[in-house]
Amino acid sequence: MTAIDSYVRELDRRLHGPRRRKADMIVEVRDGLRDAADAVRAESPDVSAAEAERQAVEEFGPVPAVAPEFQSELAVAQAWRTAWVFAIALPLVMTVTTLMWRAGSTGVSPSPAYHDLAHATDVFLIAASVGFAVALLLLHVVARRAASPVLLVRIVGVAAVTTVLGMMGSGLFLTMGAPTGGTSLWGALVGGLPTLPGYALLLYLGVRCLRLTRTRGPGAGRPSRRPAPVPSA
Repeated sequence: MTAIDSYVRELDRRLHGPRRRKADMIVEVRDGLRDAADAVRAESPDVSAAEAERQAVEEFGPVPAVAPEFQSELAVAQAWRTAWVFAIALPLVMTVTTLMWRAGSTGVSPSPAYHDLAHATDVFLIAASVGFAVALLLLHVVARRAASPVLLVRIVGVAAVTTVLGMMGSGLFLTMGAPTGGTSLWGALVGGLPTLPGYALLLYLGVRCLRLTRTRGPGAGRPSRRPAPVPSA
């Protein structure tokens, strides 16, 4: 195994994040190291290919020092994906639930407590949607200005997890206290089973953001010295 192959394999093992972005990143590093090795041999024809690769790898920097910079880029990509999904999904959830409520309405007026909870849920979802849309813009700014993204990525992760738990909790209470005939906690849980895959996906996205910002080794958490690519859908 060549020095470049060994280096790239070690870097790939240390990085975690969106697969496509990570794969592109690894290819970019490998191509860059090979170009650097070719440049070394062009300047010094008597240098062996193995020595040229060793010099290219040494100049690029040790994996423990370089990996946190790439990990920051992957964290930004994951946070952007999470914010994008939530910014789209939450308005859709509000629309679908409103249509379902109107379709199943029997003219029975809900209690004041039920009305207040439903209104609070709507306000919460609207605020969350706006918040995730703002996060998309902030992530673009972070990527362009090479600022440390760790805090913003964590905020997106916490907001995502909190939003999912809030949606699940309010959904249970609204189902149990429905004016057309409430149900027990067990009945509400069973009735909500079809929505679990969707909640699980949203929860996974939020938890993934938090996991990608964990300290993983020497140098982890340091601000990136190179601009992160602007995330895209």
